Order: sequence, then structure tokens, then C-alpha cells
Amino acid sequence: MCNSCNEHSHHHHHPEIVQLMPVQNNLYAVYKTKNPPDFAVETGKDDISLVSVLFMGLIRHGEKTMVEGFFASSSINSCEDVEGFSGYASSLENAEKLYA
Repeated sequence: MCNSCNEHSHHHHHPEIVQLMPVQNNLYAVYKTKNPPDFAVETGKDDISLVSVLFMGLIRHGEKTMVEGFFASSSINSCEDVEGFSGYASSLENAEKLYA
């Protein structure tokens, strides 16, 4: 652990939000769990449930840059941090084709 960061130079690689982009078309985070999340807006066959994505974030983590979805429940949350996350889809029909 670094207790005296001002005494030497080094880089910490924490995720950094580079840009936030509101979602303008239907985009859902897809979860595959026995019990759908409380904030699910739609459920389908094979334990598939959808959560509306509010915005996408361009995230830099060290040398990697990735896009990640976020949704709102009681706070803003990363879609990918919720148990059962499978991916993204534009509809329940697409989600069932891709992830069921």
C-alpha cells in the first residue's frame, strides 16, 4: 500500500468514465436469473429478464477502453455489476434469441 504518494511517481489504474451517452433507442441489459431483478421491466422464457439501460459510459481502465451500460433503481448502477448479467439486447425477442 502506498502511504506517501507525494514522495514518488506512479500510476494507479482505477476505472475512469471518459464520456456518458444517453440511450436514445430501446436498449436493455439482459439478466438470466431464477428471480428477476426488482427493477426488471420485462420477463421472458428461460429465466430471461430485461432492465432498461439509461445511458452508456465509455470507461477507461488502464490501457483498455470499453463501453458499459447503466440503469437507475434507487441509485445509478452498472448493468454489468448485477448478478446474472448476460449482455445487451434491443428487445425481449432479441434477448431470448441471443441468451436463452
